[in-house]
Amino acid sequence: MSFEILADSNFTPRPNDWLQQGAHLRRTVRQNADLTAQRTAFLSQYAITNAHGGRGEAHLYPCHSPALTPTGLNTATRTMAQALAGFPRYSARLLLTFRLLAPLLTKDDDPFYLFDNPARKDHLLGLPYLSAASVKGLSADAYQRAFPNAQPWLDLGEDDPNRTRIFRHADPHARRLFGIADDGANIESEKGRLHFAPVWFNKLQLLVMNPGDPTTAMGTQPIQFEAIAPGQAGVLEVVYFNPYGVKDSDEATVRADLARWLAAVATWWPALGLGAKRLAGYGAIQPEKAVLHAVGWSGMGTSTGPSETSTPTIPDYVREFQNEHGELVPESKLENRLALPGESGERLKTLIEQKEQLQARKQELQRMGKEANRELNQVRNNIDRINREKEQLIKPLEMEKQKLRARYRSAQTWLKNNTPQPEPADTTTAVQSQLALEECTKTGPESWLNLAHWIAE
Repeated sequence: MSFEILADSNFTPRPNDWLQQGAHLRRTVRQNADLTAQRTAFLSQYAITNAHGGRGEAHLYPCHSPALTPTGLNTATRTMAQALAGFPRYSARLLLTFRLLAPLLTKDDDPFYLFDNPARKDHLLGLPYLSAASVKGLSADAYQRAFPNAQPWLDLGEDDPNRTRIFRHADPHARRLFGIADDGANIESEKGRLHFAPVWFNKLQLLVMNPGDPTTAMGTQPIQFEAIAPGQAGVLEVVYFNPYGVKDSDEATVRADLARWLAAVATWWPALGLGAKRLAGYGAIQPEKAVLHAVGWSGMGTSTGPSETSTPTIPDYVREFQNEHGELVPESKLENRLALPGESGERLKTLIEQKEQLQARKQELQRMGKEANRELNQVRNNIDRINREKEQLIKPLEMEKQKLRARYRSAQTWLKNNTPQPEPADTTTAVQSQLALEECTKTGPESWLNLAHWIAE
């Protein structure tokens, strides 16, 4: 919630919106005692279901449906063709579905919140999520546990960044998967081939932890946490971008990299969990499903993409810009597709005419000298007023033009990647548009590990 809304004395949070209620309570706090009182009142009202003496099950609060999240954010909802269109040979995508068995703790950076430990949420949609950076860090940790170096971890270097660098230099799979960051050490960095996406959820709950004094077993100062509620399913999307044509970009190398990574997370994530305080039992998960989408892999059983002899289906966003010959219309003609409707269009025409008349009168008055200053100022004010009104009318149209150009660029990319090209003289060079996109699916608690074994075969 923005500071502007909270600063508005007339703002009243919606009764059924607990996020607004919690943020609004923070607005009246001036000292720590007030904050403690507000937290206690909020917890007693919102945190516990059927509370008896301050005890009871945590109440679950829905945010917004993840199904309404734009695919640009929730990329796991994209189809196989959308996700891997234009990717080089042997690239792959994994969709790993799991169910939360315990509350998941994620730390947000909201500076104006009722609790010190809010769950990480998208600042516009309000949806809780596990960030892509956290997923990468957790998977790198799982990999290092599954495939440790011959030397103990603490003996690899002076600090964790240095140890990580040495570990990945010694393990070519880890180096390809995660890359090497310079971390300010002025060394050559290297991008990893794995690309992670956030994992989106819907429901939150409020928790109170009361750390105990180890000598007296008495509780100390309660700590409030906002957590992603258990029982929800999450879907993690991981894409392996294979730079086909360079060293170590053959299918065997790609499959070995992915198999090792998937086996590591399949082994350690269910054992350790995800998020913060996982060693205390938070963030426990159970795998439910694993789906592999691959570009041109051998031995795949189910093909749902274009094969070497099939013609890919043209998406609607491409057909939108094609003429009767299947060619894209010139980009210069895109502007003709958009115009302000009805009264708005007529009003814009009127404003343009009025501005032209005022501009002409302005030039006349400027030639007349000081005696025309009063009318000249009035003319200038009228021109400014017309410009503001024009901007308000045109602003939605400009946004539509930007969306139109973005779809046009996507159509250009699709046609470039899916238009058959003449056979090259070198038969070892493959045309990306002819590669099949195929799928392999495993289900059940052992699905992640089973898919890892299948990939390694």
